Amino acid sequence: MVSLLVACGVNRGGQEVQQQSLVEEEAVSPSPETFALGTELSESGAVAARGASDSIIRGGEVYVSIDVNGASTGQTIEVQWLDPNGDVIHSEQRMVPKQQRYVPFSSGRTKDWKPGSHRAVIVIDGRRVSEKSFDVM
Repeated sequence: MVSLLVACGVNRGGQEVQQQSLVEEEAVSPSPETFALGTELSESGAVAARGASDSIIRGGEVYVSIDVNGASTGQTIEVQWLDPNGDVIHSEQRMVPKQQRYVPFSSGRTKDWKPGSHRAVIVIDGRRVSEKSFDVM
């Protein structure tokens, strides 16, 4: 119903603008996963649902966003980016910040990465807690 109102240009005294805002916000809504992987971040630092993907084109950046809602602020999170051979290409580490829902991590530019299956390994306080596989084309 929302997209129909916007597509038809129905204007009911300001409702059109309100409906457009809802569509735009839905387009960048966060992925529902605790550990989400994709090519686009929302303003909150979450992987945007429309950017969630397990295949990327070499050259851009890949993001892992971690939902830290309810996590202790003393925890250290590390994301290790592994190539098809299991070697660490890039690693990033940070503490869980206060009053932040999502903590994003970036692979950096992937233009020099080999095509194939890669992994993002999530380590919290020295313990491997999750792994996200993705293909670089």
